[in-house]
Amino acid sequence: MTAERTEKTGVSAAQNEIRTYRGRRFDASTAVEVRVSGGKIVSVETLDDAGTDCGVGVCGAEGRDGLPIIAPGLFDIQINGAVGVELSSAGLTEDGVVAVLDKMLRDGVFRCCPTLTTNAPETMISAAATIASALKSRPDLRPTVWGIHLEGPFISTAEGAVGAHPKRFCVPYSRELFDRIQDACGGLVKLVTLSPEYEGAGEFVRFLRSRGVVVAVGHTNATCAQIDEAVSAGATLSTHLSNATRHLLPKWENYFFGQLADDRLTASLIVDGFHISPQLVRAIVRTKGLDRIVLISDQSPLSGFAPGRYKTELCELEIQPNGKVTLAGDANLLACASFPVSHCVANVASIEGLTLAQVYPSATTVPARLLGAPLFSNVDSTACDGANVDWLEVGADADFLLFRLIPATFGPLGVLDGASFRTGRFDFERIVWRGREIV
Repeated sequence: MTAERTEKTGVSAAQNEIRTYRGRRFDASTAVEVRVSGGKIVSVETLDDAGTDCGVGVCGAEGRDGLPIIAPGLFDIQINGAVGVELSSAGLTEDGVVAVLDKMLRDGVFRCCPTLTTNAPETMISAAATIASALKSRPDLRPTVWGIHLEGPFISTAEGAVGAHPKRFCVPYSRELFDRIQDACGGLVKLVTLSPEYEGAGEFVRFLRSRGVVVAVGHTNATCAQIDEAVSAGATLSTHLSNATRHLLPKWENYFFGQLADDRLTASLIVDGFHISPQLVRAIVRTKGLDRIVLISDQSPLSGFAPGRYKTELCELEIQPNGKVTLAGDANLLACASFPVSHCVANVASIEGLTLAQVYPSATTVPARLLGAPLFSNVDSTACDGANVDWLEVGADADFLLFRLIPATFGPLGVLDGASFRTGRFDFERIVWRGREIV
């Protein structure tokens, strides 16, 4: 970790220098020159673009001038860990939390929800407290965490639905356990994924909503009626829709259809090239619409590691040569992911033939609206329509990304695990956060 990344307070002399960045806006293809000083944007000038044939499209066309794309930082609501650090762990340390958040910044993620997956109650309580403690020790990193995401322990134990979560720690709803976790982190829990299959689902959802918590349906074996009960009570999200399901589902009625068809539910998706086929991505995106799609990385503690087998607190995992994360010895049982959310943005653009302007909100403003956060990391606004809200506003914190978009390739049959598959990605030239250059 460089000194630049560990700087805690104050503005360095280098930050007070005026630095200039040029790029093509992701949302308008307009070429701009941005000047930064003291961690703030001090001027934004539109460059003469006459005669330039340009469009920031699926292949990241930067125009004849060769300018990179400039865009706001990403928002990832499901981060399980990274660089060898498991967030839901009895051994989690403040340094481990900082290492994960540092990895997020280097991925272009300026806001995230550290995710505590199902574990022993005392472990989840301890981990929540450690995250809060780390943010108190490092107040400069506090803006990167919008809130903690509890993915469990109130989830199904059914095969498929439970996914890679340990069954022995999955439990029905408990206000007492939730309050213990929430109290341990000083109210940082902002999102809870649960299965509405247990008795009292609607009542528990209303309890969480009364605490200001967003509720998601996930890792579930619930009936459509039970899902409707949870949604009617206030659940608004489906966590990684289509994953954590049985291999065979009833064709007439099942928990996937029940969520897909409900317009009240936004769907989070892991479009890393392994969790969902291109055909299913198209079906979900076209059914839900891009304004109800949240792209997530679901990054595992192995994110950032090379292919191989690794032991974790609960089990042994394996990164396949293509980057797919599975339980060791079972190449078909997924266990989180290894790629950052920027890969998901590039993959959806490639699959659907969409522009960045169309897809990018699914990893920025859509999750922000879902969680009641400001639309961008550097602009204090929660305006639902986004009118007059600009992430390149003069006087705002200098938070932006400069990158080139590398599209995904899926092969002639769309087979994702074969040698023909290449995940899309962002090739970062600069990551500027609070005026500091991370990359």
